[in-house]
Amino acid sequence: MANEDAIVLNFNDSLLRASDLEILDGPNWLNDKLIGFCFEYYEREQFNHSADKLSLISPSVTQFIKLAPVEELTVILESLNLPLKQFVFLAVNDNEDSNNVGGTHWSLLVYIRSKQEFHHFDSANHTNEHIAKKLAYRLQPFVHAPRGRMKFIEMDSPQQDNCYDCGIYVISIAEHLCREFCECINDVSLSQVVTTTAVSKKREQLKELIRRVAEEHAS
Repeated sequence: MANEDAIVLNFNDSLLRASDLEILDGPNWLNDKLIGFCFEYYEREQFNHSADKLSLISPSVTQFIKLAPVEELTVILESLNLPLKQFVFLAVNDNEDSNNVGGTHWSLLVYIRSKQEFHHFDSANHTNEHIAKKLAYRLQPFVHAPRGRMKFIEMDSPQQDNCYDCGIYVISIAEHLCREFCECINDVSLSQVVTTTAVSKKREQLKELIRRVAEEHAS
């Protein structure tokens, strides 16, 4: 048990333990800690040259936005400076019970300021559409999106062929979109990059990334 609970990475707001890393070994559903680390790494490291444009909101904060009383959202969201961001990413969980943790599916919601649109990428055929739409309209006043012109669009997303890779799709799609938005790399489409083959390799790549970052940030 001690080894299972050992801390393997302490990266800014992300704390990962050996048990989190073990999730990547098999056909397991990604937890919020792993997705949160990827989002934080993308914003602070991989795409830090565009940090003024990007906000990749942690799954725990997204869950708060989705379920907390509206009057409590201002305090949390003011520090994120969302009205100044061009692209806002959120990992959407299908858990709508504020008294219990967990869920069964992840999808990706992205606000694009220049288009005044929320784009929803769901690797399981619209499973989270109604939850993502509700989240978009809750977030609308905090990103200063004009309600009358704001749109929610269900995008053509790469589809998973199993019941456990939704989280891998979320981080893979988010990474590709960050490249497209911030580095103007648009010579290949999302469907060409986020394939079943690429997704199957992503778990091992993520393990290697966590180990490398852990070594770099070791005291």
